[in-house]
Amino acid sequence: MSGTETDAAELSSKNTMILLEEIEHHAMIYGEGEKKVYVFVDPKCPHSQDFISMINENAKMRTMYRYYIFFYELKRFNSHDLISAIYESATPLQRTLEVMVGGKEMQTSNQIEPKIETKIGDIARVANEIGVSKRPYLIIAKKWD
Repeated sequence: MSGTETDAAELSSKNTMILLEEIEHHAMIYGEGEKKVYVFVDPKCPHSQDFISMINENAKMRTMYRYYIFFYELKRFNSHDLISAIYESATPLQRTLEVMVGGKEMQTSNQIEPKIETKIGDIARVANEIGVSKRPYLIIAKKWD
C-alpha cells in the first residue's frame, strides 16, 4: 500500500473518531474500562440483543471496556417508538437492559419529545456518515497523537 493510501485511511479513522466524539453525550455508557467501544444497536434486533446480553453477563468485559451505546433503528424492526421511550425514561441504560436482555415490554407513545428526536437524529446522521450498515456495529476507539 502506498503512503497516500495509508494517509487516507488514517484520515478516515480520525474523521470517524471526531464524528463519534460529537455524539458521545448521547451515549448510554456501560462499563468502566479504559478502552472505548462505540456500539450501534437496535433494541428489537436479535443480534443486538445477543451482544448486549453478552456484555451484561460478562463483568470482565465491562472492566476492560467502556461501551458507548447508541440506538440506530433498523427500519424492518420499526423500533423508533421503543427507542424514544427508552431514551425518555429516567434510567435509559436500565430500561435498555430490561428490554434487550430481560425481554420486558415497554409502553411506547406516538408523542416524542423534541429533544429525543434531536438525539435520535444526531445519532442517525453520524451513523450514516460513518457508514453503519448492520447491528450491532462496533468501533473500537483509537488514540491519536
